[in-house]
Amino acid sequence: MSSSTAAENSCRISKDFDILRQTELFSSAPAEIIKLFAYLAKHRIYQPGETILTQGENADNCYLILRGEVNVSTLHKGHDIVVQKIQAGNFFGELALLASFEWFFSATARTEAEILITDRESFQKVLDKYPEKRQKITEKIIQLRISRFENQTSYLLDRLIESGYVSKTNTDPLII
Repeated sequence: MSSSTAAENSCRISKDFDILRQTELFSSAPAEIIKLFAYLAKHRIYQPGETILTQGENADNCYLILRGEVNVSTLHKGHDIVVQKIQAGNFFGELALLASFEWFFSATARTEAEILITDRESFQKVLDKYPEKRQKITEKIIQLRISRFENQTSYLLDRLIESGYVSKTNTDPLII
């Protein structure tokens, strides 16, 4: 490895460390754990409309949007429905770090998007090295997913109201 390549990698890891420690997931994690995640993460730039992940494929990565926006959608009865728009600074796919399953949504770059990707294998290796931090990090991931679920529900309900399907003044409970 040339000295310029080593310097570029060191600079990238330092930048990724700074970004990760500012996220909700890693804000209270020890520096040595964040450094490992920064070292193991991969960068990828997606162009507008480019698929990041596809519903039904094996889930094995978590994504942090560094710049740009991503549409999260689901295919339901032949309709591709956007269920959330995610901005820079937010994670998606975090449950893939904890369990093996198939994606229940697709993600597509809405704008050019730079994304930091962490795979489950690397994540598990870091937690194996720091088992005393496993529970706290796992809880943070679950909290992030609950928050995203709340945001998705709100987004979908707002779309129902905007479409006129639900009256803003209706006091009767809506049964969908």
